[in-house]
Amino acid sequence: MLKKILCILVSVTALAGILTSCSRSGGSSQPAANSDVSASDGSITEEQAHTAAVETGLTIDGKEIDTTDLVMCTINGQEVSFDEFRFYWLMYLKSYESAGFDLSSPNTIESVKAAVMTELTDTYGVISMGLDNGITFGDDLKETADANYLDLISGFDTVEGYEEALISANMTDDLVWDYFYTTACYGVARNAILSETGPYAKTQDDFMKSVENGEFSRTLNLLIPYACGAELSAEDMEAWDELTVSDKSAKYNNAYDKLSDDEKKTAQEKAKALADEVLAKVKAGEDFYKLIAEYNLDPGMYLNDQNDITSITGYYITKDYGFVQEYIDSAFSLAENETSDLVETTYGYHIIKRLPLDMDYINENIDSLTKEYSETYIYKACNDYMDSVKYEYSEYYDKLTADSIV
Repeated sequence: MLKKILCILVSVTALAGILTSCSRSGGSSQPAANSDVSASDGSITEEQAHTAAVETGLTIDGKEIDTTDLVMCTINGQEVSFDEFRFYWLMYLKSYESAGFDLSSPNTIESVKAAVMTELTDTYGVISMGLDNGITFGDDLKETADANYLDLISGFDTVEGYEEALISANMTDDLVWDYFYTTACYGVARNAILSETGPYAKTQDDFMKSVENGEFSRTLNLLIPYACGAELSAEDMEAWDELTVSDKSAKYNNAYDKLSDDEKKTAQEKAKALADEVLAKVKAGEDFYKLIAEYNLDPGMYLNDQNDITSITGYYITKDYGFVQEYIDSAFSLAENETSDLVETTYGYHIIKRLPLDMDYINENIDSLTKEYSETYIYKACNDYMDSVKYEYSEYYDKLTADSIV
């Protein structure tokens, strides 16, 4: 349930794979233009690669726009070129079309814009965060981009083949180098500020102080999700008692996802009725561990000893952990050994019991607990920064339609 930051665009390896799919094995067999200056191994030279022509365009209100030096947006002052914006725009446009969305719908276009800006923010936001923390991007990163670029074009023996790959990937030759450089800058910034040695990381001492200061709540979670109101097939129910909680949850989710909106509403009502029934048993004093064993569908409540239903560690969380807010509020409002009423979240219905902290467990697992604690604050710092990012858009951004960019 931790909210994790989104990662970098696509990997360098993935990009190389996309582009080289039309290289020697699949590209044109014709000699490269100016083949007399080809590299000694038969691949195209850098000069030849720069001649690769990809037709791109932007049309707004029926008018063709000059995109030569067009900046489509800035993210905390970091400029996003038309070519880079185009790469993500066409990628997401195709994705939404493949998923059956109506590209003529303004809502779809707004969703595509949001997806594109999320991708760009994940990258330029981290780079901007690095700059704000005093990170510099030296010439060695340009050398890295040069090396990656040359390595990539070495997979092509014709300019035509390289052009085909660029067109297929919605890239331009200039963008390939820019992409490698941006990726290198992102990597430096991320490793410097979002790592376990960065400025937002926490130490074991920090972790233990938070424990001593009462910042942690340990909870058991009895989850009855909306999906458990869906009917399962006889095939799904085979060997039910031998399935893990994760497997059971997956079967319910698969059944629930196939329901219509009205059927989902009915399933939610059934889940609520079951949750009320289980809560009544809790109130009547029935053993909470036995009720978890019988009804819970949260895979996080796993047994450390399969023969001992009380061997559940539960969740150790602070208010900054990425749990849904309703769960956090309940977890910290309870006294130790107190049980909540029904807590409804996007997952379904929870019955939460707060337990005393197990100091033996904490001391035995201090490395992993410190790591999780530290990651939480690293992610929080990053998410808080991303929420503060400032955007500026070109005059054409709000006028984009499905047919605007080619």
